[in-house]
Amino acid sequence: MNLTLIIKADIHADARHRAALRFAEQALEDGYTLTGVFFYADAVQLASATAVNNPYSQHWCTLAGQHQFGLVVCHTAAERQGIEQFSDYFEPAGLTQLVSWMNAADKVVTLS
Repeated sequence: MNLTLIIKADIHADARHRAALRFAEQALEDGYTLTGVFFYADAVQLASATAVNNPYSQHWCTLAGQHQFGLVVCHTAAERQGIEQFSDYFEPAGLTQLVSWMNAADKVVTLS
């Protein structure tokens, strides 16, 4: 089964990011395939090049590398927050990418 995640939590919402990562890891262990993780609203801060040392940003990058799924940051939300440079694993894209993933997914989960 294919799963798309939408992450909206602020970079400082530690409990929410831990829960999102645990959810993703458990889904992968349960046999789900992640079509991708879309960072939206305040979660775009995790994709900033200045957040490269953030443990949650690093964990998402490691997980994506191990399981070959995309990490996409909403470029419009990032632009609104003044983010112009992104970490290497994060790809800036728009809602079109999210809709594409949603169409390919059996389940879509928003974690905010």
